[in-house]
Amino acid sequence: MAETCYSKGKKIILLPEQKRNGTWTCRFMIPGLTDSILHRAPDTALATYKSEWEAKTAAFASAKHLLDAQASRIASPTPERPL
Repeated sequence: MAETCYSKGKKIILLPEQKRNGTWTCRFMIPGLTDSILHRAPDTALATYKSEWEAKTAAFASAKHLLDAQASRIASPTPERPL
């Protein structure tokens, strides 16, 4: 079942999934991000967790990291290169 959370005013949809072996993974979606469909953290793309809570916590932390990175790109744009 999907769960909705918020960080920095942005909606984060968590999509936990239990595997056949009883472990959990969790994907997330941030509506409004241009490159957002479904994400998993690059460093935890294949990670599984013993509990649903651990999986959702890791996905939420990854989503917050993505939002922080986006915010820092907007706050400090790269200077234009001279022609």
